[in-house]
Amino acid sequence: MPVGGTSVSLTPPKGFEPATGFAGLVNEATKASVLIVEMPAEAYPQLSTLFADAEAAKQGFARQNVTIATREEITVAGATVPLLVGSQTAPGGGSLDKWVALFKGDKTVMLTVQSPKSAKLSQAEVKAMIASVALGAAPTMEAKLAALPFTIKPAAPFRILDTMAGSGVAMTAGELNTDPQGLQPLMIAVSQISGPMRPGQEEAASETLLKSTRGLADATITERKRVPFAGGEGMLLKGGFRSEDAKAKTFVQYLGIGADGRMVRLIAMMDDDRLAELQPAIEQTAASIAFTAK
Repeated sequence: MPVGGTSVSLTPPKGFEPATGFAGLVNEATKASVLIVEMPAEAYPQLSTLFADAEAAKQGFARQNVTIATREEITVAGATVPLLVGSQTAPGGGSLDKWVALFKGDKTVMLTVQSPKSAKLSQAEVKAMIASVALGAAPTMEAKLAALPFTIKPAAPFRILDTMAGSGVAMTAGELNTDPQGLQPLMIAVSQISGPMRPGQEEAASETLLKSTRGLADATITERKRVPFAGGEGMLLKGGFRSEDAKAKTFVQYLGIGADGRMVRLIAMMDDDRLAELQPAIEQTAASIAFTAK
C-alpha cells in the first residue's frame, strides 16, 4: 500500500487504513496510528546518532516524554534499519506503546507507530510492517500538497519550503532553504493530528498552541479578535516575542476549527520591521486556506 504524499509503500497490520489528517495510517477502532515523516537525505547522519544505541535513544527521546525500552535492528530490503521500542503517556491519560524506525533513501524517513496499550497491537505485527517497507522516488511537491488536509496558496514573497508529516507546510520569504538562525520570515500552516476540537474553542486553543510553540512560551499577545478563516469563524492573535539572541520579533497567528472538529493553524514569525511589508501577503495566504473533503 502506498502512503499518500510520501515515498513509502508498506503492508499495514489488519484494520489500518490511509489517514486523512496526516501522512500515514490509522486504525479507527483502536486509535492506533502510523506516522510517516520525511526529511532531506542530509538529515540521516545526525538522526542516526540518536538511533545508534539504546542509551543515546533513551536520552534523546526522553526530551519528547517518550520512554525507550529497547533498541533492535530489522533487515529491510537487504539494509539494516534501527527500531526503537518504548512507551509514552497519552495526552488524555493512559499509556501508548511506541515503535520508531529510521530509513535511509532519497529522503530520510522516520516511521512512528503508536497504539493504546488496550489495543494490544503486537510487536510481531509492527515488525512485519516495518520489514515490508519499500522506499520509492520522493513525491513531487504537487503530490505532497494534494495530500494535505487543507488547501493553501502562499502569496508572494512567501514560497513553500516543504510539507511536514502530511499535516502541514512550511513557507519562507527569502532565498535560504535552511535558516537555523531565523534570519528570514517563517510561516507555517498545520492541521491538528490528535483529538478533534469543537467549534467555539478557538480562543483557548489559540493561546495554548501559541505558548507551546518553540520560542513563544513567553510571547506577549497585543491583539486578539474573531476573523473569517478556513471557511468559518477563526481566531487571530498578534503580538511579540524575543528570539534566542534577544532580537524583537513579531508573530501573527490564525486558528480555525471545522464543523467536523478538524483544526488548522497559520502562524507567521518575522523581525518587527518586516510586519508592515508582509502583512498583505500573510492575509492573502490566510484567506486561501480551506479544509479539504475527507
